[in-house]
Amino acid sequence: MVHGGSALARKPSGEIVLITGAIPGERVTARVEPKRGVWMGRTLEVLSPAPERVATPAHPGLDYGFMTYPKQLELKREVLIDSLRRARGGAEPAHDVPPVRPSPRVWNYRSVIQPAVSRAGLGYRWPGSGEVVTLGEDPTATSAVNAAWRVAVELRAYTAVGARELVVRANDEGEALLAIVTSAPARKLLPLAHALVNAGLAGVASAPYDPRGRFRQGVERLAGRRTILQRLGDLELTVNASSFAQPNAEAAGALYRTLVEWAGRGRHAWELFAGGGAIALHLAGSFEVVTAVEVDRSAIARGEGDAARLDLNNVRFVRADARTAPLPEDADVLIVDPPRAGLAAELRADIAAAGVPRLIYVSCDVATWARDVADLEQKGYRLTRLEPFDFYPHTHHLEVLSELTRV
Repeated sequence: MVHGGSALARKPSGEIVLITGAIPGERVTARVEPKRGVWMGRTLEVLSPAPERVATPAHPGLDYGFMTYPKQLELKREVLIDSLRRARGGAEPAHDVPPVRPSPRVWNYRSVIQPAVSRAGLGYRWPGSGEVVTLGEDPTATSAVNAAWRVAVELRAYTAVGARELVVRANDEGEALLAIVTSAPARKLLPLAHALVNAGLAGVASAPYDPRGRFRQGVERLAGRRTILQRLGDLELTVNASSFAQPNAEAAGALYRTLVEWAGRGRHAWELFAGGGAIALHLAGSFEVVTAVEVDRSAIARGEGDAARLDLNNVRFVRADARTAPLPEDADVLIVDPPRAGLAAELRADIAAAGVPRLIYVSCDVATWARDVADLEQKGYRLTRLEPFDFYPHTHHLEVLSELTRV
């Protein structure tokens, strides 16, 4: 298995073939075609199934869903080891990679989902395709999220003029927010929004459809509340339909607690890519000062509001681009939690030049994480410990918590 959810095979000529829907060791029939220098395809028929194979779920986004959960964790660990080996030019990892810590919930773990809209209802698109597979509910979503899904279907929210997607977020108390991603003016959605709130949703918003990405043009509240509180780790934090917060709240809480333990105690902790400050706020009890660097104004507003509500006066937010922000000279530890693209080469060079004594790196992409670790090791750092966490059962995604120490 390789990063991205594909199993690797080779043609008799030696050319690489990447197949989705297959488990290493199986014989399958697949239709393949050349793409980006390799052959790629999807399993059509399984001729010799692995003993770990189970029925494939209807949800098209669950690219590991056809195998048992223990097998998923085993392959995710192998992919992590393979990514480290590739980034180091074939060298084996310097120390053992621990088993992947399983998600507390294997199903019904997601507190936020983004189903696509079709004429038949709500569902998800096949990867690389516009085809929507309609579903009655999302098997990965929490019961509160699925309850909101059913309300949206009953009131036919997916037939709203120009609706492309719905975003549903719910907390542990069952409060749910919904955002309609649409090309229609917000005023045309007001009757639907009020009907949804009257049916039990906490709040409804609209977001203009933008082909560049969701929420590029902001969000407008239509009815009900803008935000709810979601417990993440040891804290209840403010979230809204458009904000980023880890969708698997229980798994994220386990990572945050481990991160706090690894960070230890000190005078100053500095975090880049802080978002709404979930990590920074968890560190407030261990450091005299915690600095959270984030570029998004709305995320900073939520973080500052949570810090005030929780009476955490030693957390300060700085609005700056993490890729170019000056690095501290006095920080005991630097924490980074970048997007999937990882750390830019310039930022890795700046971290090395600043001589940060310890770096705690949280990553949602093992390939870019392995690349960054290999580069930082060439710049005077040593990977001292790591632990992989499964935030997304039945998918290839993996979260990695790691610590690098200045040699």
